[in-house]
Amino acid sequence: MERADLLPLPATWDGQYVKDESRLQLVLEHYDREQLPLRRYVGFLGVDAETAREIVQESFLRLHEHLLEGGDQTHLRGWLYRVAHNLARNAQSAFRSKKTDRLTDATPTGDLAAADVSIEEDLLARERVELFQRAMQELSAAQRECLVLRAQGLKYREIAEALNLSVSTVGENVQRGLDRLKGLL
Repeated sequence: MERADLLPLPATWDGQYVKDESRLQLVLEHYDREQLPLRRYVGFLGVDAETAREIVQESFLRLHEHLLEGGDQTHLRGWLYRVAHNLARNAQSAFRSKKTDRLTDATPTGDLAAADVSIEEDLLARERVELFQRAMQELSAAQRECLVLRAQGLKYREIAEALNLSVSTVGENVQRGLDRLKGLL
């Protein structure tokens, strides 16, 4: 294929980005590590699967732009979750999307139900998921969001950055949420 047949690169890519492999590597590392947990988090916020994929893609595009502009490279994980959180809230406002039951054909781990699982085991697993979902709905929105991000492996500092809360408030929400869940389950 000749050079003339290729689409031209955006101006920002042509020089700065292509020459700096460390930025490319940083974006790819974060993508490999965070895209699936980020998509789960956005789905938890009530965004449908297709929109969640778009939001995650947009989040990583914004990370790319952030790095090209010389943005701060510390706390990028929390930064990504904050961007995705804001984009999800914007999508919900714009489209007035409603939560859908994303677990109708899934096991508690989120995988498609295995063929070798008995019907009884599948039913029990679904009941546990439904019980847990009902219990989670009893929590405040802040407690739910903090617990979900903590379950994704984020540290309190990263959760605080993502949700624009103080670290102590995150700790309080996680602890109160866990205590409340214990009482409900």
